[in-house]
Amino acid sequence: MPYCRYCGAKLEEDAHFCHKCGTPVATFTPAAAPSPKKRSPVIILAFILIAVMLMAVIVGAIVLVPVHSVNFNQTNQVNQPNVTTLNLNLQADTAQVNIFTESLADKTILIGTSAEGMSGFFGSSNPVQVTFSNETVGDTLTVTSRVTNRGFFGNAISVTCNIYVDPSVKLNLNVTTETGQISLTANQPAIIESLNLKSTIGLVQANIQNGSVIAGDMSLESTTGEIAFRMNQAKVEGNSTFNLQTTTGTVDMNIAENKTLAGNVQVNAATTTGTINLSMLIKDGVGAKINSQTQIGQITTNLNNFSGNKSALKSNNYPDESNFLITLKTTLGTINIDASCQLAFGPRLRN
Repeated sequence: MPYCRYCGAKLEEDAHFCHKCGTPVATFTPAAAPSPKKRSPVIILAFILIAVMLMAVIVGAIVLVPVHSVNFNQTNQVNQPNVTTLNLNLQADTAQVNIFTESLADKTILIGTSAEGMSGFFGSSNPVQVTFSNETVGDTLTVTSRVTNRGFFGNAISVTCNIYVDPSVKLNLNVTTETGQISLTANQPAIIESLNLKSTIGLVQANIQNGSVIAGDMSLESTTGEIAFRMNQAKVEGNSTFNLQTTTGTVDMNIAENKTLAGNVQVNAATTTGTINLSMLIKDGVGAKINSQTQIGQITTNLNNFSGNKSALKSNNYPDESNFLITLKTTLGTINIDASCQLAFGPRLRN
């Protein structure tokens, strides 16, 4: 019970004045406890992001710094003197693949794989793995190989596969790589029954010349990379189709034939964003018809003994005993055609 602060008389609980002396009753209200300050969620999030970024930089530096030296070499080969056909299936993650038609002391095929560079903190000093198997059924040899980069982060490794195939056997070549160049060079005349070269990121090229025989279909394909195709005095057995395709890149073709082919050749060249270049030199016995299409771009021509206005173009001897039927398509790019037909008796028109 409260008391008057002046006269000491007892007061009622809810009294505002002393009933004896009239002194106002003093009331005491305790101060509220200070509320704790709250941090802004934005500030807390910023601290968390900074910590994560710092941790990522530290971990990245540890992971990406090359610490292992890589020096890898492996050779696989098969000697099968009684085979007449070779089927090669090779797949690589990241590699430069070079294919040569070349005789090597009775070897049907030899694959030399080498790698050099540096591997990261979590990588291996030997991150490249090559699997190789072969099977012979009758007179046909089938070789299957895979080149895998087993390293983790931080690898800076250059992998090269050099493949030598016996030009005396019929060749069916199927080679793919995710990242890297694929190149076929016919150093010695060979019989190519089928050719399939494909790279996701990288140049794909084929150089077929000096009497090599094309006895089937061919495909050169890249998603992001250039397609380069050269056919110089090669032979053709039967009708064949060549597909040359890239999504982002240029298609370069160089065709020179001065003898009648034992069949017709259909060439389909296409790119989405890139230029198509065709250089062609043909003579009597070989005719050509060229169809071109571009949505945004132009078609330029430099012609000798060809008639037509950009599309379709026909050599003045078309159709002849053997013919090239060529289709060129690009969405965002230019088509450049340099075509010449050399006729022994001067220009002549055929129906």
